[in-house]
Amino acid sequence: MASTVRQGSANDAVDGVVPRQVVEPENAADLAEALSSATRDRLVTVVRGGGTKLGWGRTAVAIDRVVSTVRLNTHIVHRHGDLTATAHAGVTLKQLNQQLARYGQWLPIDSAFEGATIGGIVATNDAGPLRHRFGTPRDLLIGVSLAMPDGRLIKAGGHVVKNVAGYDLGKFISGSFGSLAAIVDATFKLLPVPQSSATLVATYQDVERMTRDVAAIGNSQLEPIAFDVRVPPARRAIRAPDAGSSDAKTYQLLVRLASSPSAVDAQVLSVQRMLTGQASMRRDAEESVLWSDHIRAPWLLEGAVVRVAWLPAKLDDVMTLVEEVQVMADGRLSMSGRVGAGAGLLTIAGDALTQAAVITRLRSSVFVGNVTVLRASRELKSQIDVWSLPAGPMKMLQALKQSFDAAGIMNAGRGPI
Repeated sequence: MASTVRQGSANDAVDGVVPRQVVEPENAADLAEALSSATRDRLVTVVRGGGTKLGWGRTAVAIDRVVSTVRLNTHIVHRHGDLTATAHAGVTLKQLNQQLARYGQWLPIDSAFEGATIGGIVATNDAGPLRHRFGTPRDLLIGVSLAMPDGRLIKAGGHVVKNVAGYDLGKFISGSFGSLAAIVDATFKLLPVPQSSATLVATYQDVERMTRDVAAIGNSQLEPIAFDVRVPPARRAIRAPDAGSSDAKTYQLLVRLASSPSAVDAQVLSVQRMLTGQASMRRDAEESVLWSDHIRAPWLLEGAVVRVAWLPAKLDDVMTLVEEVQVMADGRLSMSGRVGAGAGLLTIAGDALTQAAVITRLRSSVFVGNVTVLRASRELKSQIDVWSLPAGPMKMLQALKQSFDAAGIMNAGRGPI
């Protein structure tokens, strides 16, 4: 095996657990061999990309081997004529989009984490505000190469958008958190970089006015590329920039429009006529900073970070629920949500007992689902399961796990399967 192999150290810890060994494969064959030998020797294994989400999932009891994709970071094939690209798992999203920009194209995925890699983004199906228009990584993925736990290298899908052979395998891998196989590379459909962009930010004291504006924009012919709401903590906490007043109860609606300059200008005027909140417009560098701060905000605040989903038509009920759990958290709860897609992040400060009570309340509600704890202290993880999969889907996923990873070595039981 031509991989670099070394003893694990504190810098390699996965959610506080130091692995016995770290393996850094140089190519796909080495990656497959690292997993094959782990299966043969029954070594509990975690695949690591940029390491930006290693705290997500259950805490492992022990980890024998971390397999890093850090050296699988040189391969990018851009088929600009087909609007597709293939990238190694260790390539960062930033690195990929810098190369695609030379031809005026991009992969429309945003991440809160500077070092997020393609493999990690697909494995977690991590998506930000751009999912309103473009979907999650799973929706943009058209092909994937995998190293299986038994040492096989397999491919699914293709290099052009119309080739859908094996596409379901890519869907299984997206969001599997490294529990099934290791991603070698991924192929995506791309989009042209918009010529112009502008964002309208509307501030409200009345949540009902805000939800009415959301409904008006959602029912119109407008096509924002991002459509977000944010609710700041109701009392002072360690805060992200531009997150609103710490004392007044405010809500903000962010509407991002991107197209040709004339189309953006026309859409801006249409949105301005619909907004009843106090609105301002951001463009160019100011707009970029706004969205960068907004995407990172849930992770800059103190506390547990919880991902929830809801039916977009139930936003009124969801906001009522958010207000209820904000009171439970003594005001130290904030929300950042995709109102058009029905998905968001809640950051809950306070002690683990309070956080657990809020999460339990969210899971008991009929208005939100898929309540998943992404960031949590060890104390909180000892009180609740970070995953909340129903029994039916869990049985199917466990059967899938058995098919892919019969030895059960992948992801050290950190979940979701």
